[in-house]
Amino acid sequence: MASTVKCSSRDRITIKPDNTQDISLHIEEDASLSLEERLYDFFQPETLEGEIAYWCDTCQNPSRATKTLSYTRNPTILIVHLKRLILWKKIQNHIPFDTALDLEPYMTPGHSPTHDMKLIGIISHQGTKDNGHYTAMTNGEDKWTLYNDAITTQTTTKHIRQTQAYILMYRKTEQSTGTGKSAPIDSPKKNGKPIKGKSESQP
Repeated sequence: MASTVKCSSRDRITIKPDNTQDISLHIEEDASLSLEERLYDFFQPETLEGEIAYWCDTCQNPSRATKTLSYTRNPTILIVHLKRLILWKKIQNHIPFDTALDLEPYMTPGHSPTHDMKLIGIISHQGTKDNGHYTAMTNGEDKWTLYNDAITTQTTTKHIRQTQAYILMYRKTEQSTGTGKSAPIDSPKKNGKPIKGKSESQP
């Protein structure tokens, strides 16, 4: 992820890279926006002024500026934290989400042609802020498994979409090689050719 700040006085642009792979999203009690809608709001430009004005090295004083977040490349793993536990209460709203996530709207133009993510894990919290219980669900080979203490059961995509998610974990998907096969993105290469490992089939 990269943070781009533009000073309104001198039009000076500062870009600061950040390797974070997690996003924390606020949840309003009176809203039921989907995950995609909340991500859209998260990546909207933010105006820095007043008490949070931007210190511009060129102007040498606090200046009004615009801050924008975007991805220059797909994260391998993206962890989305829905902030349900705040102050003295827990927000119980269901946040609609999908098993696939497209990061294209949040990419820096001209970067990373691959931007698809696949849901691989969920942590859910039932109960109140003071008394609650955590469960987890993981996706392996397109089969979902629910972990509830020592009890493990198979579950369905329909069920997980109804879950009151607390944390969602997405993984970067594979991209097509143009040969009908797929290879992991960012696989190691030497002289422009993929390096074969034990996991690759030999001719």
